[in-house]
Amino acid sequence: YEAVTSSLTVADAIESVEEAFSALAKGKVDVPMPMHIGIEESAAAGPGDCHIKGGYVSGTPTFTVKLACVSFYKNLERGLPPGSGIFIVVNAVTGAPLGVFQENRFMTDLRTGAAGGIAMKYCSTPEQEVVGFIGAGAIARNMARGAAAIRPFQGVVFGFDGAEDFAKEMGDELGVPFKVASSAEELCRESDVIFTQTPGGTTV
Repeated sequence: YEAVTSSLTVADAIESVEEAFSALAKGKVDVPMPMHIGIEESAAAGPGDCHIKGGYVSGTPTFTVKLACVSFYKNLERGLPPGSGIFIVVNAVTGAPLGVFQENRFMTDLRTGAAGGIAMKYCSTPEQEVVGFIGAGAIARNMARGAAAIRPFQGVVFGFDGAEDFAKEMGDELGVPFKVASSAEELCRESDVIFTQTPGGTTV
């Protein structure tokens, strides 16, 4: 896990994710529907969910399968994270596994941030300088990193928890000025581009 987290950044993922989107648009990717296993709560297990996903880009030497366990919220009582995950990279010639990466959502979150940066690249203009973030958690941080890999911007953040820390820490990390909005409405009025990312159950 430490080798993964110390070696990869959102900026590293952008080129690969952009190429994957391009291949998908051209019909060159086999991406089956995710498999879902629901773990109902009982004396022996759960609650939680397991998702198994994978894909192959035509003409490439490997394919990848991801197993992600999420929503195991009772893990918090055990001092463990509520989710975990592994990626298995497989040789597309022999079918033999080449590597297993324990990433615990780290690579998944990088991918998500890279996708956000790519969306900003193609769906906005350089003149749209103010970027808003509704939600201030791990995904929002990677969205900010993805946006910064595309071009400089001015940031605005709103969240019920962590917005002040987000503004300070991401401003220091990215060299981007951030301000904290007092409401989602204020953020929307001030922003040219908006990223929304929160699993919260309270209306923002």
